[in-house]
Amino acid sequence: MRLGRALIIVSVILILALVALYAVMNLGLTGDSQGEIQTTDIVIVVQPISRGSLITEEALGYLAYPTQHTSANMLTNTSQAVGRLARYDLEPDQPLLVNMVVNTAEEVATGGSDTSLAIPAGMVAFPIPIDRFSSLAYGVRSGDHVNVIVTLLLTDLDVNTQTSLPNDIAPLLGAGGDVDDAPRLSAGVDPIPEVVVLPQGQLIVEPSSGQPFYVMPSENQRPRLVSQTLLQDIVILHVGDFPYVDTSAEDAQGQAVVVTPPDLITLIVSPQDAVTLNYLIYAGGQLNLALRSSTDESVTITEAVTLEYLLSAYNIPVPTRLPHGLEPRIDLLGSPTRGDILPPTATP
Repeated sequence: MRLGRALIIVSVILILALVALYAVMNLGLTGDSQGEIQTTDIVIVVQPISRGSLITEEALGYLAYPTQHTSANMLTNTSQAVGRLARYDLEPDQPLLVNMVVNTAEEVATGGSDTSLAIPAGMVAFPIPIDRFSSLAYGVRSGDHVNVIVTLLLTDLDVNTQTSLPNDIAPLLGAGGDVDDAPRLSAGVDPIPEVVVLPQGQLIVEPSSGQPFYVMPSENQRPRLVSQTLLQDIVILHVGDFPYVDTSAEDAQGQAVVVTPPDLITLIVSPQDAVTLNYLIYAGGQLNLALRSSTDESVTITEAVTLEYLLSAYNIPVPTRLPHGLEPRIDLLGSPTRGDILPPTATP
């Protein structure tokens, strides 16, 4: 009885051993067929590190990261950071990058914002206004990828005067109001002529009666509407206002004090650039800032954007003149959700 029980136990052990051997062999073959994922140890933060604090060995650790996804900005040895200062507030599980550590307190003070860390090299951050309609009922969030659609109103201009068409016409009349006096006016016979201004129209003849008519526009020129996808696959950096606090001032609890946002910003420019900025400010020029990545030192040559460039570069067609149009008349663009579009009887 005991011998039979022992044989059963030995048989079970042999079966389990064979199953384990089979599993190991198959797992090994599977791993070989798919290939092992190559990893690189990168330095990560394991303890919170406040801005300007000394970085210690205990606050750092390593993480096996896929080699194909690593970048030159990632640190691979804790000795590259230990004993240096944190340029920004660092949280646990955050990979440590080259631009996150500095050697002196002066470099911490000029370290820039945390926002620039999220901008890839070669890119800039730039704000645009939004409302409930343009932001998908405020459904977009940071990290979303979006397309940007542009809508324009185009109008015909006189090339020489750059004024809206149609032009006005002014036939010269003599002192008595006779058009036949016009030749004598050119010879300087009559004194100051009378000027009658009429809208530029078209002379037509009514077919049935043969009566000539001078057809004039009943209203000003209607702008022509065009929409086009301007940008594609654009990443949203942030939605809403960035919080602004004065880190140099603290309340009784040691918290940074919220202050009124500044209305001026100081730039470091050359003397010639300073004169240029001064001219643009007094000339009424609108100056906007585009945020660069903190690791980006490249210089990109851009093209000036004019209406001609915009239509050509982004394939925006000039709408064809048609014998029909939309009603009500639209002269200005507004938000459909705020009722900004003018009613039919409104004058822009």
